[in-house]
Amino acid sequence: MMRKSKLFRTAAVTTVSAFALAAFTTACEQEKQAEAKTDKPTANAAAPAAKPEAKQAAPANAAAPAAKPATSAKPEAKQATPAKPAPKTLDEMFAFLPDPVATVGDKKISKKEFLDQLGKVPVEYIAQLPPDMLKAQAKQMVSSLVDMELLLGLAEKSGVKPTKELVLAEFDKKLKEMPKEQLDMITKQLELQGKKLDDIKAEAVKDPNTFKFYAINKWVEENLKSKIKVTDADIEKYYKEHQDQFKKPETLTASHILISTMSADGKPGAAVDPAKDKEAKAKAEKILADLKKGADFGAIAEKESACPSGKQAKGKLPPFTKGQMVPEFEKAAMALKPGQLSEVVKTPFGYHIIKLEAKTPASVMPLAQVKTTIKGILEAQALEKQLTEVLTKQKAAMNVKISDFK
Repeated sequence: MMRKSKLFRTAAVTTVSAFALAAFTTACEQEKQAEAKTDKPTANAAAPAAKPEAKQAAPANAAAPAAKPATSAKPEAKQATPAKPAPKTLDEMFAFLPDPVATVGDKKISKKEFLDQLGKVPVEYIAQLPPDMLKAQAKQMVSSLVDMELLLGLAEKSGVKPTKELVLAEFDKKLKEMPKEQLDMITKQLELQGKKLDDIKAEAVKDPNTFKFYAINKWVEENLKSKIKVTDADIEKYYKEHQDQFKKPETLTASHILISTMSADGKPGAAVDPAKDKEAKAKAEKILADLKKGADFGAIAEKESACPSGKQAKGKLPPFTKGQMVPEFEKAAMALKPGQLSEVVKTPFGYHIIKLEAKTPASVMPLAQVKTTIKGILEAQALEKQLTEVLTKQKAAMNVKISDFK
């Protein structure tokens, strides 16, 4: 996948998103680890099932030493110690921040301004960040607030004021410049939420930070972005030097019939009853024999397959590349030629019969297909370079000081 450079490093929205993303990522990782711990015993649950019963049997023969459970009082005493309550407010979460967090010339950026930027981020997200990451994100945000203040000063000096009228005018301008397909898609998404474009516009003019963002955006477009010129030669050079970014891996399209061996809870890989496994394998082999005699693959998939693709698409799966399927399925599918049937293939989900529909070899996307994308990348890189130069110069001129915090 290709990555575009950030157009603006300075908007408060960007810094808030950084906090939300970091917190969300941390939360997801913790959830994955918890699920992994929960899932691991499931696969082996059948084997040691008798162990808990053996442990429960001991008290039945141990009436005399009934006093032994009293030893469990020690852990209880430890648990009774009240845990330190988790911070409940942003102010508590960022108690380590000084006030002001930075100064830009005569302007002080207060701790309150910093916290106001995070008003829409749930505290529980931020609370999941490790202390080191929280402080690193805070430093990044303070730096972004300084950048925003510097660029806002340049915008106001040139006559671009952060006003409600500017926001409304720029909002309407962007809508007019937007391709119809994109505008229609946004409109439909808003309708699903019970909203209209006018609602979004009304929300935008309520936030003072939005005024600043639009003023900075307008100044950047008029004074920096408008001067960027990307030639066809620049695009072709980038394309030749970054071929890996435009490679398309081999893609397979296949249909399958799944005879499931999964447990009632739907988790693949759990211990399977041997009788059920034998029955599923025999059924899959019978279906394969019928297919080889000319039976209709789609009709059987629709009737017999445990995969949702059976009833939804007569067994047809979305195109996939290497690494997207379980290894056993992938190996069997990769070995087939278009139109060919596999033998019965066993995976943690059950027994599959695979029919390869098409195989598209790996390739490099042609320049014409990615020209617009490359142009956007180069424009973004040039703009990022300009912003860095402007901000470096302004920081020196405005005597910027960022307060130290550990």
